[in-house]
Order: sequence, then structure tokens, then C-alpha cells
Amino acid sequence: MKLYGQEEKSLTELGDEAFLREEYAVAARLYTRVAEKRGERASLKLMEKIARSYREMTRFNMAGYWYKQMLLRPDCPASVNMVYGELMKNIETYDSAKIYLQRFTSSNADSMKLKNMLIAGCDSALLWKTGLLTLAVENMKELSSDGDDWISGVRKDGLLLVSNGYRKMSLTSGAERNPAIDPRVNMPYSKAYLFKQYEKGSRANTYMEEIVPDILGKLPYHVGPVCFNSREDTMYITLNVPNKNLTDRKKRGPVNGRRLISLSRSVKKEDKWSVPEPVTELNAPGSYTGNAVLNETGSIMYFVSDRPGGLGGKDIWYSERQRGGHWSTPVNCGPVINTPYEESFPTVNEANTLYFSSKGHAGMGGFDIFRAEGKGNNWTDIRNMRSPFNSGGDDLGFIMKSNMYEGYFSSNRPASSEGDDIYHFLDNHFTEKLKDPDAGKPPVVIEEVPKVLPPAPVHKENIDSMVIDKLERMSFYYDYNSTILLTESRELLDRLAVVLSQYPGWKLMIRSYTDSRGSDNYNMNLSAMRCFAVIEYLIKKGVAPGRLYYENLGEKDLITPCGNGVPCDDTDHRKNRRTMLRVIK
Repeated sequence: MKLYGQEEKSLTELGDEAFLREEYAVAARLYTRVAEKRGERASLKLMEKIARSYREMTRFNMAGYWYKQMLLRPDCPASVNMVYGELMKNIETYDSAKIYLQRFTSSNADSMKLKNMLIAGCDSALLWKTGLLTLAVENMKELSSDGDDWISGVRKDGLLLVSNGYRKMSLTSGAERNPAIDPRVNMPYSKAYLFKQYEKGSRANTYMEEIVPDILGKLPYHVGPVCFNSREDTMYITLNVPNKNLTDRKKRGPVNGRRLISLSRSVKKEDKWSVPEPVTELNAPGSYTGNAVLNETGSIMYFVSDRPGGLGGKDIWYSERQRGGHWSTPVNCGPVINTPYEESFPTVNEANTLYFSSKGHAGMGGFDIFRAEGKGNNWTDIRNMRSPFNSGGDDLGFIMKSNMYEGYFSSNRPASSEGDDIYHFLDNHFTEKLKDPDAGKPPVVIEEVPKVLPPAPVHKENIDSMVIDKLERMSFYYDYNSTILLTESRELLDRLAVVLSQYPGWKLMIRSYTDSRGSDNYNMNLSAMRCFAVIEYLIKKGVAPGRLYYENLGEKDLITPCGNGVPCDDTDHRKNRRTMLRVIK
């Protein structure tokens, strides 16, 4: 019995030491062993440390399990209702989230303000999720790993990514057999990558490489987001400080504290990058500084920091470029952007516009993506980007390509794998919706009952009707589980683009379907991406994006009787995998 007690005590002590070092994966494992041994005698304090460890790793379901066990105890503090309500938001069970949030009471005005904001976010989320989906969103499976993968920017030759899951994968720059592990999450330390894709949906033509591996690949600990200037001869890198100095250390106990994140700069001369050096005018002693992004002219840098003088937690700050390439003293972006909670992942896609993620403004759960117009510390009211960009999970790094109808973001929403995944979206009415949220909705089309009429003389109206009839008889087919246009489909679309150039007043409704295999939700997303395969092709052929609308109809209106569970060969299934057209005059 004595030996059992000593073993249990040592596990608790080891867990406490790991928790103090913020090694949450290790702490959760050790604490769970103690809790399993103690059973019903496990203390609330122990269960809270397990739940907190999983929450820090964004393992929402595991954290929720342990908080729920705490709530079953009669002596559980009321504050756990608030935390559990937030976790219910993370997994998008908003009705349950509201119940637990409403149970929380406090004499602290700030706590009650947070409670009300979280409940308002639940109400908004329930409304936004019921809205009509007017854009296509897909999880980029070719970029998925078993870790966390983030989109951080766009370069001329590809996408800038950060990941802790690619290091063991076979990339063009090779694979690491035994990469160094971050004990905080029990995954390799992150690195920065460049992604190119020569043909959509093709792994064979996917090209991934580390960013400047000769320099960044040799650095210990985390290599975070990399930001390039417009000439791509200067890069700003978010790095773990490699020396042994740790901040927030406690004098007693095991080695502890935070290894600081700071900004470094590297310059390219004669095709060689210099060794990164700290940007001393931007970094603050003892504080986090990272996730830098430049505005469209390179005159302003936005970055994230928890330095003194902010509104609380991590805020977004800015600095202005000076003569000689130096940067001015950083200034907080102000209370329109920042809150007492967390703000992060700033991006710039249009002039005088900032996208960022926040936990402090009313949202759907976790980090939500917001948009604000202005610059520096002068901003208009922010706008929540809503579903499907936002979810109950953490939604980060909103990036638009220069065509302003195609973009990317990262999310660990419930539909993702265990970590953060990269999502790709297409919205050919995106710029219209920035001015009017209702823009881009398909025009109402009134179905006319066909009438039997005698042959009419050949007038322009009759010719137009014949053209429309011919267009609406077209069908474009797909291989199983694919969105790639077949050769014969591309040839038909070439002809369609010519016709649309001759009738500039016509709009086009693109309607796509799938076969019955796969879940209803998956098929709806698949048919949406088939719509955008057609839209994207027509835009490249010169058709204005504003003339194109779509309906993703999934497995509705099957042409052959190959419904769920009905045995059919692929020839019959193929007839259902189609896109059809409707002309709107």
C-alpha cells in the first residue's frame, strides 16, 4: 500500500512538472493515469488539470469529457459551466452551450459581459448555419497531415504554409526520420513550407518544399509564419528564441517558463539568404512577437504581440516603415480590433483592409475570422465573416488570391481531422458581398408551363429561344468522386463561352449533381465544387464572375434509379454525376 502511494505521488509530481513546463500532452497522460487509479476519489483539481491540458491542445472532445465529469460533482464551481459552454460552442452544439452558459453567474462585471457575448455568439451561429450556402468550400486533402497545418500567405509561385505534420512526409526537400518533438502537443516542431499545385486535385503534380531549408531547416524549435516583401528579397520569420533564456520562470521547482517567440529578418543577396537576425525595433523583451504581415505597399507591418500596453492577451499591433528599412515604434491597433482576449493571424488581401482572428468578439466559437477597413489604429466597425468561413472551432489565416474569388483559410472545425486543416473556397460574388451581404444569391427563376403553339416565324426571339434550349440540354460529366472537367466538357464550355460573349445580358445558373454514393453532406460539398469547376473555367475564358450563379444539388433528381443501396454499375452512376445549365435573361 505504501509503494502504491509513493508511485501515485510520483506520477502527480511528474504531471505537475510537465504542466508547469506547458508540456500538456505529457501532463494529460500522467494525470489521467492518476485519475484512473483514484476513480471516484479523483479530486476536482486533478480533473481540471486534465481538462485544461486537453483544452490547451485544442482536443475539445477530450477536454469536454473531463469538464462534464467535474459538473457531475455537487461541489463543482460555477465557473466550470462557462468553460464547458465554450467547449460546446467549439463542437457546434450551440443549444447545449447556451444552457451551460446561462447557468453561470458572477459578481464580476467582465465575466458577465463575456457570458453575454458567448450567448450572443450562439444565437448568431444558429442563424448563420441555417443560411443558404452561396459559395463552395473544400478541405484540401492533399495538404492534410496528422498534425496542424496553417495557411499563412501567398507568394508569386505558390502558397505559404506552416505545419508540424509534414516533417515525416516525403516532400521534394526530403523527409525527416526522427524530427524533434514539441512535448507541449507531442508533435514535431513546426516548419514553414511553400506549396505549388500544377493541376487541381492531382497529388502527382503537387510540389511542396521547405522555405530556405539551408537556413530555416537547421533552426531548433518552432519556425512559424514567413512573410515576404513584394520583391521577395526580404523575409520576416516568426521564430522560437533558440537560446536557453526562458521568460515567466519560477525560481523554485523544475525547469519551467516560456520559450519566447520573436521576429527575425533575412535578406537575399545574389541568390543567398542571410542568417536571420532579430528585428530589434519590433521585438519586446519578455513578450511574444510574431505572425507578421505587410500591407499592399509594404509601408505598414501588422503583427501579434502580448507586450505591455495592449488591451489584454495577444493583440494586433502595427509599425510603419522608415527610411533605411527600419521600423517605427510599434503601436496598438486599438479597441475596434483588439479586446481583453486573444487576437491573432492578421492578413491583408485588399488595400486598407485587415482580416484577423479573434476570441474576444461575438462569434461562432474559438477563433472567428473578422474583416475591418482602415489602417494603423483607425478602423471602421468589424464584420464577422460568418459561416462557412467561421465555425465552432478555430478559424485562422484568411487568404485571398489576386483574382478575389478564390481563397484559403485554416480550421480545426468538427469536420476536420484532429488538428488544423487547410480549406479552399471559391466565391465568384465575393467582392459584391463585401458591399451587400445579400449579393450573389441566385435570381428567382419562375418556371414557365410549356404551351403547345403553332410553328412561329424565325425572328430573333425565336433564335434566342433555340440557343437557350440548346444550352440547357448540355450536360457535363465527371469521374467518380472527382471535380475535374473531362476533355469533352471543356470543349463544350469553350463553345458556351463564345455564346455568352454574344449575349452579354444573359446570366447563367450552373446546377451540379452527384451520384448517390457518399453521405448527403459530402455530396452537397462535392456538387458545389463541380459547380465551381465550371465557373472557374468560364471565368478564365473571359466570362464576368457576376454573370454566374450556382446550385449544388447533391444526389437530388437522379436520372437513373440508382438511389442509396440500389446496386448499379458505374455507367448508370455516371449519368447522375453531371452539371447542367439554366439561362437567366
